[in-house]
Amino acid sequence: MTERVGFSVARVGTIAANTFTESLRQKVFNILLIFALVVIASASFFAEFAFEEDVAVVASYQLKSIKDTCFGALSVIGMLIAIVGTAMLLPNELENRTIYTILSKPVRRLEFLLGKYLGTVLLTFVSVVLMSVMFLAVLTFKEARLSQPAKAVVEQTESPVEKQKAQEQVAKIRAEAFDPAIVKGILLVFVKLCLLAAITLLVSTFSTSMVFNVAVALLVFFAGHLVGLAKEAWQAQPLLVYLLGIIPNLDLFNVADDIILGNFVPWAHVGKVTGYGLVYLSGVLAAAHFIFSNREI
Repeated sequence: MTERVGFSVARVGTIAANTFTESLRQKVFNILLIFALVVIASASFFAEFAFEEDVAVVASYQLKSIKDTCFGALSVIGMLIAIVGTAMLLPNELENRTIYTILSKPVRRLEFLLGKYLGTVLLTFVSVVLMSVMFLAVLTFKEARLSQPAKAVVEQTESPVEKQKAQEQVAKIRAEAFDPAIVKGILLVFVKLCLLAAITLLVSTFSTSMVFNVAVALLVFFAGHLVGLAKEAWQAQPLLVYLLGIIPNLDLFNVADDIILGNFVPWAHVGKVTGYGLVYLSGVLAAAHFIFSNREI
């Protein structure tokens, strides 16, 4: 009689740590991350081009441009890191035949799958943190540069009116540069990337082609941003709307435009969207486990 091995969090952690370490050695990851950091760092330069003369208007325009570029880099390049990093996991294990060695040991398939996924999530988290730090550095640099003329007025002028006006400009620039709502946008981007990684892992449980895994995940990414519009267009066809429910509505995670425009994004909305992402993610991982546990390896 075969002894059944119990679930072990320690084994999941070990597999996740090994997956994370192996992913860091991949040239693709390093190239994408370096490219993302360069794009974010360059956002300050691209924001220089403004055709207004009013200092406050120019500052607002440049900061909005920086946020737009940085959020775009976080979303798009983060998506590539999450998808490509996950798409390579199972195909590489099968190609190198290391999966047979691992599963021949007292390691459950659920532990193996969760470990691989959590390793990718950790890789995505590190990528988002590094890009966010660069994002903050660019905003700090730009805020100091844009505030410099107004600060000079505060120090040099003797007119109370001019001094107050300059102080208000400094406060306005600082408030727009260090808007706390940016954290909400970054959080939802991270949850979206984790969801895309789970979908990619699901595809890789029945496909051995990395190219196919990446292609399907990219299709889901683009379809997910259009599913909201499709549901509105097909309201008269309930069956199609129901089928569209299979595709995650990724547009819900995009609050960057509201943040850039200065619109209020409540934490309740962030929590609701995060909950939606985690529920969908859990369902995808459950489906991945079902397929992987019944797959002949």
